Amino acid sequence: MCSSETKNRIEALHRLMTEKGVDIYTCTVGDHHMSEYICDHFKILEYFSGFSGSRATLVVSLTEAFLFTDGRYFLEAEEVLRDTGITLMREGVKDVPSLKELLSEKLQAGKTFAIDSRFFNISTVKSFISICSDKEANFISRFSEPEKLIVRRTPYPESDIFVLCEKYTGMSAIDKLAAVRASMKENNCDVHIICNLTDISYILNLRGSDIPYNPLFVSYLIIYMNYAVLFACQGSINIEIRDYLSRIGVIANNYNDFYRYAQRLSGKRILLDENRVNYAVFEAVGSKNEIFSKTNPSTLMKAVKNKTEQDNLRQASLIDGIAFIRFLYEFEKRMKAGDVLSENDCAVMLKSKREVSDYYICESFSPIIASGSNAAIVHYEYKDSGKRIDPKDSVLLLDTGGHYLYGTTDITRTVVIGSVSDEIKTMYTKVLKANISMAEAVFKKGTTGAGLDILARKELWKDGLDYRHGTGHGIGYFLSVHEGPFSVSYNAKISSNLIPLEPGMHLSDEPGYYKDGNYGIRIENDLLVVPFKETVYGEFYCFEVLTLIPFDPRAINYSMLNNDEKDYIKRYHKHILNKLSPYLSSEETKWFEDSFILCCQ
Repeated sequence: MCSSETKNRIEALHRLMTEKGVDIYTCTVGDHHMSEYICDHFKILEYFSGFSGSRATLVVSLTEAFLFTDGRYFLEAEEVLRDTGITLMREGVKDVPSLKELLSEKLQAGKTFAIDSRFFNISTVKSFISICSDKEANFISRFSEPEKLIVRRTPYPESDIFVLCEKYTGMSAIDKLAAVRASMKENNCDVHIICNLTDISYILNLRGSDIPYNPLFVSYLIIYMNYAVLFACQGSINIEIRDYLSRIGVIANNYNDFYRYAQRLSGKRILLDENRVNYAVFEAVGSKNEIFSKTNPSTLMKAVKNKTEQDNLRQASLIDGIAFIRFLYEFEKRMKAGDVLSENDCAVMLKSKREVSDYYICESFSPIIASGSNAAIVHYEYKDSGKRIDPKDSVLLLDTGGHYLYGTTDITRTVVIGSVSDEIKTMYTKVLKANISMAEAVFKKGTTGAGLDILARKELWKDGLDYRHGTGHGIGYFLSVHEGPFSVSYNAKISSNLIPLEPGMHLSDEPGYYKDGNYGIRIENDLLVVPFKETVYGEFYCFEVLTLIPFDPRAINYSMLNNDEKDYIKRYHKHILNKLSPYLSSEETKWFEDSFILCCQ
């Protein structure tokens, strides 16, 4: 979208705000379910700003506009917002005010602040209300009129819902509902309201395709002690699914009936998660019921994978490793032959290797295939066919993943495509050392992501360097590729970094380094938390590396590695070959041996 079109849309929003008596309006990337990834119907922020990243908040006054986003998107946002009149607010950067600080500065007595409360969780809206109260400003919670400005808005999706059987889930929906109800009983709750789509899909063992790259379906779920009510688009529920729901004690209702139904609840003690339920739900039920806020019981249930899920994740990583090795083999052959390839060509080629598997469903996120300076953009998205890959670009960053019936993968490799400078070798090796340090960690029960992050980041911090994203995030089981409640980053102000890691948790290990305008390096493996040993000092855990994809020896400065790190790389590459060679051709196996076994020092 060009800058002039963005300006026109902001001006139209200004006219609407003036007409409705609104002085400041705020919208965010999200939907009514607090999702990170959203379907086109909910892309309101993108419509008015042109920004398509997965995390941002837009603040519009009658004279100014500001867009807040995190370090993953700084470079992308700079380009998108250029000449639009929207000021980029780089979150976490010194002297840049937070969203709350900006609102406190801009709001004045008698002014009116408006949001659509369906897009913000309860905790966030309570903070907005507090700011308005302090400033003696007016607050409008259901300002949905900006949506009417969207031309040819995409309707609600209605993809077919399907059942994920116990062969893959390891636990029936009936048993999951029973576990949730046990938590409800423990907290003396009659009703549990769930807005989060991953929780709903997990509990019911159902999947859909309403959101690109996410096997989810738009819905709400209300669980009682004896039955449950699912609110989903009726076009998504066929006779087989309706029968399945009936067998597990779930009544199917229309998605659009949810708020009217919720408003009729009275005299109940309702369990809900204020961070994962939108404020409009609170407005519907809060005055006539007792609200008990707690993390959804299913959030931790789905984060700790059961034995079946763990075994299946190993199988998913095996399938994914085969596909990636075949991609690397073909990519190198074509580059040596002088073929002209674009970033998109690589994405298509890699996807085609994954699609061979009968268990493959779709990519787990929009692939990041970035060559040259594009790799310095952490969440780069190529436009049209993408940049042509130039052999002089040195490295190519590939951040991709797949959703399989056996689970979800999220991997990144930075591969050599040209001559590699000493600087790039140095930085690649630092990132590799960081990745290995995290993967080799042994830690005591109770250790959090904030406690582990320095193991990776120290390799860059000691030179005054860093990367503007977390070292790791939870990975869902054929759900969202980004899954809480835990994460790995040093920032102790973020609650997810303070959740202890437990055996069965599936997470990424993805340190990186990005030199703006030059190159980017990231190395990402998928890890599984497993028991290590128990001693008189307590229980200790470690990581099992699931990913079966080699590092690029051509980018390693071996003089920077200690003997343990060198041995790790040799063992890891031999482990990959042992696992994958039964599925590779003799040519692919020989190429792997020459490229990743014999050349390692």
